[in-house]
Amino acid sequence: MPFADITRNAYTKTEMTDAVTRLFQNQDRGPILPMLSDNVVLTLPATLPYGGKFTGRTAFDEFFAKSPANSPVWKSFDIKVNEIIAADDHIIARLTNKAVPTATGKEVIFENLWLFKVANGRITSAQLYADTAAATGA
Repeated sequence: MPFADITRNAYTKTEMTDAVTRLFQNQDRGPILPMLSDNVVLTLPATLPYGGKFTGRTAFDEFFAKSPANSPVWKSFDIKVNEIIAADDHIIARLTNKAVPTATGKEVIFENLWLFKVANGRITSAQLYADTAAATGA
């Protein structure tokens, strides 16, 4: 996906909040990609099968291009956006996920929290706080 409007220097908190909402609610990466700093860091718990630290817009785009439901970890994965909270230097996305891990085949419901740090009108990092036991089938 091309990074449209990359030359724009800054985005408003309202624009970023809308982009985060669309990312999770509609799996629409388009609005958020140009808002990312060049060296944005995406961090997921290392205990997740797809965990780790990823740097740059392309790595962010590639991670979110894959639906969790298409991962070998999950048979199905549905995301509900509970709320998006914006503050001076961060945006928080609180989600409830209903999923079926491949390991157990039994539906689980769990909450995740994504913390997006913001500086100078750009998103500089995104970190997932997750119930890793649900993902690993424990």
